[in-house]
Parts: sequence; C-alpha cells; structure tokens
Amino acid sequence: MEDYEVSRVEQTEDPLIHFALFADSDPTTFDEAVQNKNWRVAMDAEIKAIEKNGSWELTDPPKGQKTIGVKWVYKTKMNKNGEIEKYKARLVAKGYKQEFGVDYKEVFAPVARLDTIRLAIALAAQNSWFIYQLDVKSAFLHGDLQE
Repeated sequence: MEDYEVSRVEQTEDPLIHFALFADSDPTTFDEAVQNKNWRVAMDAEIKAIEKNGSWELTDPPKGQKTIGVKWVYKTKMNKNGEIEKYKARLVAKGYKQEFGVDYKEVFAPVARLDTIRLAIALAAQNSWFIYQLDVKSAFLHGDLQE
C-alpha cells in the first residue's frame, strides 16, 4: 500500500485494513478456487467442454522438447444489475514461457476485420439470410501443432 497515494487515510494505520476492498475478488490460485462449490462447478464445466471437443489427448512430449504448463483463470461475470450471472473458469496455456525460434516459429491470430463483418451483415440483410452468432469456447486448443 505504500506504493499508492491514498487520500484522507491516516498513513500510520495498518495497511492491511485497506485490503478489505478485495475481499470479494476472484480467486487467483487453484487452491483458493477449489474451496468454493461455484468455482468447482465452473472448472468441471470447462474440463467437460475440453473433453467433449476432443481438444487434446495426454501424450509424452517429443524427445528434446519441453512441456508448456497450464493455469486456471477465474472471472465472476456480473449482469447489468451488479448481481452474479455466472462463474467463469478457463484453463489457459502458459504461453509466456515459450521462446520464439525454440518453442515456436510463427505467430497466427485469426481476426475478422470490421469491414468484413459489415459486408457479411449487409449481404445477409439484402438476401434475407439468417445470421447466427456463437462463441467457440477453447477454440485456441484446436490448432494442429508439430511441436
């Protein structure tokens, strides 16, 4: 707390009392989250989605290659009234531990340009087509990798 300037607070007070602001924050570790039923349900749903999609299979790494770990990321989603809508848990790869040229040789992130989306919507409107929107959970896990 000494790194931050806090107005109208006596600096001689115990700085830990100000951490009450973070009492209802999302968990930062698996050990924290697993103690709460809501987070366990969210993690189970994520694992079931990964298994259902056949996103990966357990295997030994190729000789001379290191593994990349994973971690859980937790986020409480609120509705417009400020009430909890759902607990979202995602299993993400620790890509920040990779080295370019060693662990990977190219970077590719598919992105739709706004102009392309406008064109698709205009064509759909002009031709009376239906438009469906969907969210592909864990789409990043479906890439074919040689590494």
